[in-house]
Amino acid sequence: MSAAAWTCPIRWRCLYAIIEGVRYEVDPSPDDTAISLLFRAWCAGCGVEFTHPFRISAARERAA
Repeated sequence: MSAAAWTCPIRWRCLYAIIEGVRYEVDPSPDDTAISLLFRAWCAGCGVEFTHPFRISAARERAA
C-alpha cells in the first residue's frame, strides 16, 4: 500500500467503486463478494485503491 493510505484523515470510512459508469459507495467486507472480485474500490478522501473485499453499501445504495 502507498504512503497515502497511512496519511488519509478518514481511513477507509468513505469508499467508492465505479460500476458501469455509476459511482457507488461501498463498505469493507470480511469476505470477497462478486462486486469486489470484478471491480476496484478507492478511498474518496485520498484516492488510494482499497485492496480488500468490499460490498455495496446497504445504507447508501448510490453516492452523489
